[in-house]
Amino acid sequence: MILALACFCLLAIASRELTASLGTLEILFWRSLLGWLIVVSLLLRSGGPGVVIMPRRLLGWHLMRNSSHFFGQCAWLMAIAALPLAEVFALEFTTPLWAALLAALFMGEPLSRGRWMSLVLGLFGVLFILRPGAAVINPASLVLLAGAIGFGLSVISTRRLTQLLHGSPQTFFIILFYMTAMQTCFSLLPIIGEMRLPDSASWLWLLVAATTALAAHYCLSRALSLADAAVVMPMDYLRLPLIMVLAWLIYGETVTLSLVAGSALIVAGNAAGLFLEARRLKARAYG
Repeated sequence: MILALACFCLLAIASRELTASLGTLEILFWRSLLGWLIVVSLLLRSGGPGVVIMPRRLLGWHLMRNSSHFFGQCAWLMAIAALPLAEVFALEFTTPLWAALLAALFMGEPLSRGRWMSLVLGLFGVLFILRPGAAVINPASLVLLAGAIGFGLSVISTRRLTQLLHGSPQTFFIILFYMTAMQTCFSLLPIIGEMRLPDSASWLWLLVAATTALAAHYCLSRALSLADAAVVMPMDYLRLPLIMVLAWLIYGETVTLSLVAGSALIVAGNAAGLFLEARRLKARAYG
């Protein structure tokens, strides 16, 4: 989990550096292509290309997951270029809240007391950060919030895919294979006539971004397979103070009181919801 946190922070820094020389879709194309090549090489070593043959019934779920994730990635990269990194991470932490709401609306999952608490605290946290009426809201913040909703839809689609792929030893790599392949196509089509090769410095940052993106999700998945979510996920919130320190050291970014207060509310909402949900499931198991 510590390695996952380091990779998420390195991904944000690499993405910030890339926005200086490449457009959003260019970054996504080259990063996804490099990621796809990495995943293919790992699949060839572990099970061969036959493991990624996709049943037709899964096509819709892969399209939903990867199109929503692509939208979220576009929004995230635009925000990375325009907002302080700490604000990007804070607003990105609303993703579990949107996932819970979307799961209730479209998958019939109940909104328990813990999930309602998460949603309410998360909403107040967002209001603290954006401060509507007290300050001009940066459009990039609203774009990122829309992207977080896209990430939320991607989360519930991933959950459904893992259920449908249950029993496959390469489930994680299969999901990553189609994610990187589809996002390569999604990002290439709008810019196919304007493609340009990145410069030598951008290639280094692209390799860092592609590697850390895959490694972060792999490490997070491995951590969740070794310990309960109630143990693992609170550690993920350390990303916020960590990126605050890194952004201050590297870019000289300062942190406002409203950002700290809003971030604390969002993190508290997520943590409280996770704790109450874990307690509810434990009571059901032993009840």
